[in-house]
Amino acid sequence: NIDLVMLSSEPYPFKTAHKKDLKTCYPNAKIMLVDGEMFSWYGSRLIKAFAYFKALRLNL
Repeated sequence: NIDLVMLSSEPYPFKTAHKKDLKTCYPNAKIMLVDGEMFSWYGSRLIKAFAYFKALRLNL
């Protein structure tokens, strides 16, 4: 019972084709491509990360 799958652009660059493949496995889940820098990188990017996370939440 998976509700949400986030496919990060880093460290592996997931693409739309991966999203389509996973949709067949998890038809009821929302599958999103997300900016991996916001999830994986530290430092100055964290300043922008919280606004990015809020924007993602609005798309749920």
